[in-house]
Amino acid sequence: MKIAFLSIFALDANMSLIHALRKKNDVYFFTEALYEINNFLDKKKLTKTISKGTEVDQLKRFQDFIDLDKTFVIKGTRNSNVIKKLYISYQIHQYLKEINPDVIIIDNSMLTYFVSTLAFRKKMLLLVHDPFLHSGEDFFIDRYLRKIHFSLIRQKMLLNENQKNEFISYYKYNPNDIHTSFLSVYDFLNYFKTNESVDSGNFNILFFGRISPYKGIKFLLEAFVDILSTKKYTDITLTIAGSGDFDFDIEPYKKYPEIKIINEFIIPENLANFIFNSSVVVCPYIDATQSGVVMSAYAFKKPVIATNVGGLPEMVKDQLTGIIIESKNSEAIRNAILKLYNNSYLLEAMSQNIEKLYFSGEKSWTSSANRFIEAFENIK
Repeated sequence: MKIAFLSIFALDANMSLIHALRKKNDVYFFTEALYEINNFLDKKKLTKTISKGTEVDQLKRFQDFIDLDKTFVIKGTRNSNVIKKLYISYQIHQYLKEINPDVIIIDNSMLTYFVSTLAFRKKMLLLVHDPFLHSGEDFFIDRYLRKIHFSLIRQKMLLNENQKNEFISYYKYNPNDIHTSFLSVYDFLNYFKTNESVDSGNFNILFFGRISPYKGIKFLLEAFVDILSTKKYTDITLTIAGSGDFDFDIEPYKKYPEIKIINEFIIPENLANFIFNSSVVVCPYIDATQSGVVMSAYAFKKPVIATNVGGLPEMVKDQLTGIIIESKNSEAIRNAILKLYNNSYLLEAMSQNIEKLYFSGEKSWTSSANRFIEAFENIK
């Protein structure tokens, strides 16, 4: 089968999914270099509107993972520049017409691929990362473009099962048109060098990702300060790494030497190092769909403490690959951290469970890709 994947995200899940799909299919990958925070590609280094993957230095390390001759990087522009955006969309469409794919996966509602969406909508499977927009991120333009794409593309794929029924009910969709798969480990991170030594003297807690109100970071900080206040744990540290604006005052937390706040975009090399040197990753989210953070942590077999929201309980198997707690609860975060701190055997067992389940088991990328192939049967 000939598959085209139209994306605005270059790395993370896409590369792994494409790697799995191309074992039995011919896969063409289009991605947009626009916001480096989304896809780690610097559009300033692109010399053409559409570059082949072999011409993009930042992708060359992946030449054995995906087919760079069938990868295309678009030098993007913002949606507000409608005329230029639509002209680029027309140029992309000329490539797609020549490829003439059997099916198309599209993972966004941007204008980047709008011409192709109009022409090829009956061949498309819309990959919906966020069935419902996050708290604090329900912007008019997002709602408007989502509404258009949702109406044009009938077949849709969610990446968690928990929200499927609510999604169908809310939008009044035919259940036969809504499919589910899942994220597996973000193994692209293994292509970036990491430190080969973990500071075994410390128990390192890590939060990473975009800073946003729905992430619940304040509850994590409150929990950690409570742990420090006991003065019983001198070998425990917390790192919060990511770009974005905090919705609360973080100055009081900066006085603690055990807390490191890195409020900037984290390049893949540093991200890999942070995860590799962590003991546990915490996702204290107030709401969520699925989480690339969890899958990034699992790439290095790190257990995750996550809240019981959205699709997180599907990704973090309670007591097996991490701990599920209630949201907006600093005490629950504190107790979960200390449970793993005080039980190194449980921490190691969780790491082994991650390897069994996600690297070769029922939650591997091969299993995820099979769900997409099953959904394609509704398109052909």
